[in-house]
Amino acid sequence: MHATDAPPSMADLAALHHIGIVTTTARHAGVVQHLVRTLGGAVEYEVEDDPLDVLATWVLVSEGLRFEVVSPRSDRATPITGFLDRTGGGLHHVSLATETIGTCRDLALAGGARIIGENEDHGGWAEFFLDPHQTGGALLHWMQAVDVQT
Repeated sequence: MHATDAPPSMADLAALHHIGIVTTTARHAGVVQHLVRTLGGAVEYEVEDDPLDVLATWVLVSEGLRFEVVSPRSDRATPITGFLDRTGGGLHHVSLATETIGTCRDLALAGGARIIGENEDHGGWAEFFLDPHQTGGALLHWMQAVDVQT
């Protein structure tokens, strides 16, 4: 097999997009301020995510490094409030951006991964998540921008 005939690898198809941190509502602003102050970052944007009932603030540190700080907006039972109940907060997920989410999904499944969640459009992103029980407790998340033109 020639090098050009090699099957695609995840390393060629996805790159770090962001690291997600979950915190309490009371600590949200302080965590954001600390990231900005200590890492030299800037708030990129803030959004209320209605399906997950959270506030998410994006802190851009450099072109290849951003953090998403997430906190619940209410006590409603969601994956985020469940994570806080279990852990008290902290590192929640690592997100990888791709332009070929279907291929990434197929590669993950072919490698024995269990997908625990998928969305065709969550805030402008198609996404899927791998079972953290298979990845040492890390929630790995692939995302692809949804083309709103089609």
